[in-house]
Amino acid sequence: MTYTCIPESLPPEGFTVPVDAITSSFRLFGLLPGYSKNDLGCRLVLYPADWTIKILTERHYAYSAILQVDFVAESFWRREQVLLTVAEASTCYYIKPSSAAVTLDLLGFCHKRGLVLTPAAQQRVAAG
Repeated sequence: MTYTCIPESLPPEGFTVPVDAITSSFRLFGLLPGYSKNDLGCRLVLYPADWTIKILTERHYAYSAILQVDFVAESFWRREQVLLTVAEASTCYYIKPSSAAVTLDLLGFCHKRGLVLTPAAQQRVAAG
């Protein structure tokens, strides 16, 4: 199966980004660390006005809720990941895209949306 790039204008029914796993870290009651992971039924869907992420349950966010987008390079122990930091309760989503092309496309999409990219993410977009 070939990958279709994220379209310039997203359809109203959304565009599902192919991901292999999503992990989140968060704070319960503002101080207790929480963690969840899904590599079987996870989903990231991009809509024109917002986006949805599913680990255990679906969460809906506006694009403005993303504080920054980071890129974690591949190493001996892990695959490359896109890190989305969300304003809500210090939540971070570690997304493992299904391929390097999907990673680059997702980072490019975030850049075109005007989201804040870290230097590592900017470097990955520039390297293409």
